[in-house]
Amino acid sequence: TVRTPDNKEIDIEQPYNIYNESDNVVIREGQSLVLVRTEVEGAAQYSIQEPYRLDGIFVLFAIFILMVIKVSGKKGFFAFLGLGISLIILVQWLVPNILAGKSPMFICFFAALGIAFSTFYLSHGFKKSTTIALVSTLSTLVLAFVASLLTSHFLQLFGTGTEEAISLNFSRIDGIDLKGLFLGAVVIGTLGVLDDVTITQVATVHEIHDANSKLTMKQLYKKGLEVGKDHIASIINTLFLAYVGASFPIFILLVSMPRPIWVNINSEGIAEEIVRTLVGSMTLVIAIPIATLLAAYYYSKKKSA
Repeated sequence: TVRTPDNKEIDIEQPYNIYNESDNVVIREGQSLVLVRTEVEGAAQYSIQEPYRLDGIFVLFAIFILMVIKVSGKKGFFAFLGLGISLIILVQWLVPNILAGKSPMFICFFAALGIAFSTFYLSHGFKKSTTIALVSTLSTLVLAFVASLLTSHFLQLFGTGTEEAISLNFSRIDGIDLKGLFLGAVVIGTLGVLDDVTITQVATVHEIHDANSKLTMKQLYKKGLEVGKDHIASIINTLFLAYVGASFPIFILLVSMPRPIWVNINSEGIAEEIVRTLVGSMTLVIAIPIATLLAAYYYSKKKSA
């Protein structure tokens, strides 16, 4: 027996395969559930879809916010402010423009530019080092954009490798370029990690310069790149494990299927994920020498001045 949002008590007979002991799911008294309401011959009928989880998610997110602000102070606050701006750009500008039939590839690229400009300065302050990291990031984004475009062309990827993309293709939404959506997603995803890489490299060169302001541009670049090499080594394993963790069921299915593994890897769904990972990783790798070079140039000139 459940109580509906309009405060009516109704009895629901749920199929056995939805909440059973094998799934370790138990409906408790007083538990909030998501109900599906359908109209059958003018009468409302309800079925249980799943447990209601949003309250717990909000609590977990609030704890995360408090932890970040407690550790990083106002920088953490401004980082969440930047996150809010990113969500506004994605929800209020990117999605409506894509639904309007505009090129997802270019819309995602310009959205990435807007997110980069707003979040970098909010999170790291209006400083020369932030500007250097931002220029490095934007330069690398252009490379990611070109690399994903060329790779998808030569490998004949069409953006239809996931069930979500196929569902979108057969939905009521017309005129969406799935290939452009895939390419745009590569750019947006790459931006998410570029912030950390470029800011870290610029800060490293800055600290090296402060420790010895007599170093030349070449010396600053070499010393900064030594730190960057360690960063690259950690990025490779980190990104691989992050992608495996995000799509773990697919990874298990890929390895366990009886047909040859190369057939699975060659399929568009897996190939898209591999291309997404490799293009993103190559972009991050090239971002390190770019950020190091620009920072070394600026701080060596600052010494001369």
